Amino acid sequence: MKYKKIALLFPGQGSQYVGMGKELYDKFKLVRDIYDQASTVLEYDIAEKCFKKPIIGTTLVTKADLDRTIYTQPAVFVTGYACYKIFEEMCLEVGVRLDVHFLAGHSLGEYTALCVAGAMDFNTCADLVKKRATFLTELGESLPHAGLMAIVDKEKELDYDTIDNMAREAQVYLTLINTKNQIVVGGFKKNLEDLSKSIKKDGKIATILRVEGPFHSPLMLPAAERFKEELNRSRITIASKPVIANVTAEAIVDPRPIREELYQQVYTCVNWRRSVERMVENGADLFIEVGPKKVLSNMIKDIDPSIQRLNVEDLASLENAVKALGAPNESQE
Repeated sequence: MKYKKIALLFPGQGSQYVGMGKELYDKFKLVRDIYDQASTVLEYDIAEKCFKKPIIGTTLVTKADLDRTIYTQPAVFVTGYACYKIFEEMCLEVGVRLDVHFLAGHSLGEYTALCVAGAMDFNTCADLVKKRATFLTELGESLPHAGLMAIVDKEKELDYDTIDNMAREAQVYLTLINTKNQIVVGGFKKNLEDLSKSIKKDGKIATILRVEGPFHSPLMLPAAERFKEELNRSRITIASKPVIANVTAEAIVDPRPIREELYQQVYTCVNWRRSVERMVENGADLFIEVGPKKVLSNMIKDIDPSIQRLNVEDLASLENAVKALGAPNESQE
């Protein structure tokens, strides 16, 4: 089939894995140059953070730097951006038109989307991602008894109003509306545990997530206020393509709403499901996930299984995506 409107998606924290991007790094100078440029801005070797395996000793396993928020977020941003740039270059080389109508990113991935859309240059975006990760980490350390919990129903669609009411009663907050079957809540762990008991009684799954803070909840407002100052100082311009916002599911293009979105996103619920539905309503019929893993592709399948999906994260998926776009008369699952 011929795709009418392509949407590019960029993953966020939770998609990382040791070795992500290494195939592309080893093969393409363009990708190596991006990692080197990022290392200069970040002031540490981001390639090492992405590729170095944790040390396994006789009595302990060290936690990989890649799983620490302060490094995870810059690493996922750099990997996603590098995947996009080599994807773009390969399309140009073989004469394939990469006609993008929408961009979106899940939480941290929104920065990659804005960078690709030209709202920020790479150095500005890398610096903002570094500061965001730092502020989140520092506030998270002061909230050791708070976190996130995923609520999942494998049998049927979650009732949003019911979950919202249960969360309010437990004094926790909705933080991520990911799919029809998954919502994440955040707050103090004692309250999350109380809610978990009610959720499980109702036949659903409740899982405390291994994260370093109650991200996207009002408890993160102090970090958002610190970050707002950095946003106001940073150069943000008009995006070349509409980026569908996490918080409002509106298309953001101008600097003012972009700054407001990135500020609110720190302490406000990310409605990823609505963002995806908004793109579908406006004609998106091919979603290409650009960056590590296929977490967002799997979410798309749950939100609307009729939508075609591709991803770009390594050599095989890169070549497959370019080939699929170059053969518009073929359907691609």
